Amino acid sequence: MKTIKSPLALLLMTLVMIISGCASSDVSRVPMHESEQYYNYLQPTFEQYVETTTEWLRENRAFITDRGQHEIELVMNAPYSKGDPNSEKAILLAHGLGDSPFSFSDISDSLAEQGFYVQVVLLPGHGSNPKHMKMVNYQDWQIMIDHYAELLKQQYDEVWLGGFSTGGNLVSIHTLENQGVDGLMLFSPGFQTRSPVLEKLTPLAAIFTEGWFTEESNLAKYNSGLLVSALAYSESAKVLRNKIADQELDIPVMLVVSEADSVIDANALNEYFDQYFTHTQSRLVWYGESTEFKLPIKVERYSMQRDDLRISTASHMSSLFAPDNSYYGQDGDKIICENSLNSSDVEACNQGEQTWFSAWGYTEGDRIYARLTWNPYYAELEKTMKAIAL
Repeated sequence: MKTIKSPLALLLMTLVMIISGCASSDVSRVPMHESEQYYNYLQPTFEQYVETTTEWLRENRAFITDRGQHEIELVMNAPYSKGDPNSEKAILLAHGLGDSPFSFSDISDSLAEQGFYVQVVLLPGHGSNPKHMKMVNYQDWQIMIDHYAELLKQQYDEVWLGGFSTGGNLVSIHTLENQGVDGLMLFSPGFQTRSPVLEKLTPLAAIFTEGWFTEESNLAKYNSGLLVSALAYSESAKVLRNKIADQELDIPVMLVVSEADSVIDANALNEYFDQYFTHTQSRLVWYGESTEFKLPIKVERYSMQRDDLRISTASHMSSLFAPDNSYYGQDGDKIICENSLNSSDVEACNQGEQTWFSAWGYTEGDRIYARLTWNPYYAELEKTMKAIAL
């Protein structure tokens, strides 16, 4: 019997099919490293990768400073290595969505001083031009992490992986899928957002808009955001959640969390730590006021109510940077005034009025807030990184 469907039913079915297509992998697409519009970032050695990528950025980056400062932008966005390549232990670090290798400018120094040979990648689509994010796919990012992690395993007795936000997902997925990782350092990993409903609606939104393009003013990350890249992040989070549900990670893990994180669900990260990161050396570094932890002996908690520093909360990114960081530090060149939807506060911050510091969207009284971009407890974080990797 032939069934006649209403126009509304047909529309809903069409939307479901489109969303399903957006959310799944397109097996016919050309991987970015094989695309004529991009470059081959899967090189035989990390040194060749750094050289190839730096030259590609030199020719293809949409620079936002005068020509005399182009080299500064290149250094902040290109992949790099630090430390003694003859060390017995190495670590690969991956940044977050829209960010750059500069995210690990301080962390990489600390790890190199502690004896690690450090490699920091630039994820495909990043560091050059926001328009290049139109090409990205979760698999492009994962293939890159897998490639350079496996190269490290061939060369070093002890291999660690580390990641910030989306990068935390990628290195965790590699660890869950492959042998040979000796430990993880995760900084605000993107396991679960604070808005899971919006995450599910992203494929639908991507049907109607590319995202948003705005003036680029940050040397170390994109201000613009494309929904196709948000889809890639969402897939990484979904893959991570599916894989970790079936196993535990009995290797040392340092999980760094901001209680007030405007992007990632901090309480969910706490649950993941309790349930899946079982090694006795694992540590949860918690920036916030909560005292509700199932495994308090494995938790290091730091209050972020620091009126002496005009700090009210930590932010998604603040754990990464030392107070003396030249760009994001306490007296650094960059202050992120775009910390809420309140245009008058943003303007007041840009005009140099006194600001307090917090995660995005935090408000309190009549205070004007900018983004907290540095960690007042960075010295303590260094000690934790050293202790967990002994």
